[in-house]
Amino acid sequence: MIARLILVGLAACVYGETIPELATRLGATELVKLVTDAGLAGTLSGAGPFTVFGPTNAAFSKLPKNILERLMRDKKLLADVLKYHVVSGNVYSSQLSNELTAPSLLTMNGKALDIRFNIYNNGQNASNGVIHVVDRVMFPIPFEDIPTEVTKQSARFSTLLTAVKAANLVSTLAGGPFTLFAPTNAAFAKIPADVLNKLLANVTALTDVLTYHVVSGTYWSASLSNGMMPKTVEGKAVNIKIDGGKVMVNDATVEEADLAVTNGVIHVIDTVLLPPAFDPSIY
Repeated sequence: MIARLILVGLAACVYGETIPELATRLGATELVKLVTDAGLAGTLSGAGPFTVFGPTNAAFSKLPKNILERLMRDKKLLADVLKYHVVSGNVYSSQLSNELTAPSLLTMNGKALDIRFNIYNNGQNASNGVIHVVDRVMFPIPFEDIPTEVTKQSARFSTLLTAVKAANLVSTLAGGPFTLFAPTNAAFAKIPADVLNKLLANVTALTDVLTYHVVSGTYWSASLSNGMMPKTVEGKAVNIKIDGGKVMVNDATVEEADLAVTNGVIHVIDTVLLPPAFDPSIY
């Protein structure tokens, strides 16, 4: 299980402050309050060193009210969630690299749960460790790799799953990390049935189409920008268009963004992407 986060904060290095003290000065007061409520203030004020990925007050405000209330009622769950934001040792921004993973303090079945880093800024020093300010609260929720997640959500991805199996790409999509722009069943239904059936029977053409939906690396929605043209595994680029909160990939609209998987991220789209100059009618 691996969570993703975006580093958003930057402050001057100040020595002599513990992690809770520095978090308070940085304005992460909700984090400090919850750390205290969970009985972790003493630990995070101790010798350490620790690296904390500290959600801002705004990050906590994004949580549904019922989730926050449950965390307040269940101190063990609260402590587990907070531990999932902490790594042992001093991990400075200069040591972080995109797609790096590191074990958190939270363990499950005797194994530390990993955090995956997708980086957009830097962190701060404390006397007993380092704080990186992040824009979301991370939850240690079990999730799967891309093929398993597509299989679990077969109600909307059954055609995609059939295509991936027909093209023998299941093991490939279990690698990565990848970003998958995943067409729904409704997206595939836009293709005439006879053309789709011929495409599914042509492994070479099908592989070209499917790999045109895959980009190497993890591109969360926050890392996408208008006019961006990431190169796909097929070899050609897709065009990202963002206007008024609407995100498009070529002519496909993103219906749901940022589905977390262990080896990347999935964005759900409403239209099948076809490589430039690709003519499905000939199949």
